[in-house]
Amino acid sequence: MKNRLFIFLCFFLIICPYLKAHAISIIRDTEVESVLTNYVRLIFKEAGLNPDNARVILVKDDSINAFVAGGQTIFIHTGLITHSQSVDDLIFVLAHETGHIKGGHLIRGYDVNRHIQTTALVSSILGGLAALAAGRPDAGVAIMMGGSTSAMGVMAGYQQSEESAADRTAVDIIQKTGYSMQGFSEIMKLINQQERLNSDEASLSYLRTHPITRDRLNILSRFTNNPKPLTSDLKYDLIKAKLIGFLYPVDQINHHYSPSNTSVSSRYAQAILLYRNHKIDASLKKIDTLIKEYPKNPYFYELKAQFLLETAQIEPSIETYRKAIRLKPDAFLIRLSLAQALLETDRKEYAKEAQSHLKQVISVDPDIPFAWQLLATAYDRTGRTTERSYALAEYSRTMGDIKNAKKLASQVLKGATLGTPLYQKAQDILQLPEKDF
Repeated sequence: MKNRLFIFLCFFLIICPYLKAHAISIIRDTEVESVLTNYVRLIFKEAGLNPDNARVILVKDDSINAFVAGGQTIFIHTGLITHSQSVDDLIFVLAHETGHIKGGHLIRGYDVNRHIQTTALVSSILGGLAALAAGRPDAGVAIMMGGSTSAMGVMAGYQQSEESAADRTAVDIIQKTGYSMQGFSEIMKLINQQERLNSDEASLSYLRTHPITRDRLNILSRFTNNPKPLTSDLKYDLIKAKLIGFLYPVDQINHHYSPSNTSVSSRYAQAILLYRNHKIDASLKKIDTLIKEYPKNPYFYELKAQFLLETAQIEPSIETYRKAIRLKPDAFLIRLSLAQALLETDRKEYAKEAQSHLKQVISVDPDIPFAWQLLATAYDRTGRTTERSYALAEYSRTMGDIKNAKKLASQVLKGATLGTPLYQKAQDILQLPEKDF
């Protein structure tokens, strides 16, 4: 509970053992993922793609970038959000990446980057986004360990002609969705600054594969003359404030969100800053004011619950997590936190409730090791030893330890009834090939 690695409580970012050869750092957060996914669904719809296939993955990287991989998945750098000036900036980039998907550019990108084993990288990310870190892996901003190759460098495989085509698709999408083309002008200015200031391999790779920024501005100038006003979007403002609040150095946050600024997003960032400065009571008080003004926002309750849990206020955290879940029942990452809070107590009835939440988590994403570990604990506390062995077998599977997973699955067969789903699931584990993920 006291490990300062987990001070940044709003995020699920967990060390992944499959990415040790690449510097890809993935952040999991219900609010950020939900907001970004809704943007992409809208964009997919206007692009003629199936919105249900939209998926976003947030990469902890301060550069202004995004890329596509793994079918219709868009990887978004945190820097794209924290440096952008409006939601319109972000929307244009997401529309541009959607243009790559619609144009089928990704397949040719894979061909160019075979030597980097891009396909293996993407399958690793999509197949194992969460693994177990020491202590409490449910909370905090940790890092999926990697080497010296950045996400931008790994994924840069497009030709400049394809970038231009994606720009044209983005313009069409922007016009259909009603966002402002001023966002394109703004993001190009930011990228131009990045080009001039950075000379690392990632930036050079970007320059090799993208048209020069001033050329892109000139080509699309007829669309950027007298554009619509920028769009006001509180949800965007809040996820930007959250990312800056958790990811930026403490001494820089006040520069972006002054304590005297009474906007909702500023108070959101300040609540996080107060917590990081160990001013727990002041932080909770500021969150309570946000909850009072926006009683139907589940993420304000989630933030409060995580701060309560981290400071060992277990029962209040449980009730606050429950309020968040009532407002957003499909938030499986919040359910995971609630399950952990329930298991921080010794109450048997809480262990049963935790089982219910964890089963819902696993039904959405069966490859979160920590969920299986918690489920094993919950089964153990209710005397369900066979189910406990099965949960530990799945935990070993998600961690890549197939040998131990099979050993535990064999124990399950001794206690499970022939023909039951539990028996069959254990059999499935026994059929897995014994190799590292």
